[in-house]
Amino acid sequence: MSMAESLRWVVLPVRGLGKRVSISQWVPLIALLVCAVWFNYLSDGAFLTSRNLSNLSRQVCVNLTLAVGMTVVILTSGIDLSVGSVLALSAMIAAISQFHGDWASLGALGAVGSIALALGVGGACGAVTGVAVSRLNITPFIVTLGMMVICRGLTLIVSGAQAVAPIGDSLGSLSSGYLPPWPSFALITLLGIALISGQWWAVRQGTIRAAIATKRSLLCIAACGLAVHTFCGYRGIPAMVFIAAFCAASVWVVLSFTRFGRFVYAIGGNREAAELSGVPVRRVLGLVYCLMGALAGLGGVLDLARVNGAVPSAGELAELDAIAAVVIGGTSLMGGAGGVAGTLMGVLLMGVLNNGMSLVGISEHYQKVFKGLVIVAAVYLDLRSKRK
Repeated sequence: MSMAESLRWVVLPVRGLGKRVSISQWVPLIALLVCAVWFNYLSDGAFLTSRNLSNLSRQVCVNLTLAVGMTVVILTSGIDLSVGSVLALSAMIAAISQFHGDWASLGALGAVGSIALALGVGGACGAVTGVAVSRLNITPFIVTLGMMVICRGLTLIVSGAQAVAPIGDSLGSLSSGYLPPWPSFALITLLGIALISGQWWAVRQGTIRAAIATKRSLLCIAACGLAVHTFCGYRGIPAMVFIAAFCAASVWVVLSFTRFGRFVYAIGGNREAAELSGVPVRRVLGLVYCLMGALAGLGGVLDLARVNGAVPSAGELAELDAIAAVVIGGTSLMGGAGGVAGTLMGVLLMGVLNNGMSLVGISEHYQKVFKGLVIVAAVYLDLRSKRK
């Protein structure tokens, strides 16, 4: 599902085309551009510098990893409030293996082991949640609320309520590693050419119109230009961006082109009808929450590498940022509508708000108030669109 198809909030007539065209695809993008320009003005041009935008790309990677998994959960008409606590527990277990287990001395092998351990812990937490939701038929809100408290308590127990740091250089390279500027420029150029070529190949196949391909190509050129300014003007593409982008692309492919993805949308649209149609609802829900847990574990690894250590309070309110990004991106809390492309826009908008408010010196307390208002407004617009 493309960005142009993922958001359908506003419909206006376009003169000369003879039909009504959705413009809701532009709403998050316009909001993103307005916020970026406004924060750049308030910061005297510091916001749109290559260095700040590169740092911003690293900051949103954890939220993108969580929001991608949350998108799949919300598409099934569920919710997961435990992702922040699962992130903290996974990061703490990985940090303990590096620091107290001395896996840091094993170099790359130790880093791979710590990552696998974090993914296993996150996946196990998600599996428990999935069993409770799919087999025991407990409301996802209650299950994940309990799991949130359990995982936060386990984090305090295994760490002794103390921070664990530092970690090895191999695991830390996930945050400090960069693809150099010139290879980054070549990669961005090749990716842009591939995406534009794919659009016009679709035109030749008759699956989309030339006007749509033109708009998407222009957006692609603009995005590539911004990527070149962001990454090639500083140190290159961060390793964290590759990991988060791979997760997002993989989930997008699964939702768009696989039977599992169709099952997810069917369950969110109408669970009873999906069951009557032969969809293995329990199995799909179990896999959805297990995937969410594994992605939360990966988010814990990225956060661990970014701060070079783990603290028991890591991931606090991370679930709210993830849910806000998903809802802002157009995924309905009622389930069955939305996608990863819209979530990406929501993650970027949340990242711009967090980074911009910090850059201009707005207090963290006011930031929380503002983000809460954004969440409420996004839910209101979602419910309003459903009533219409």
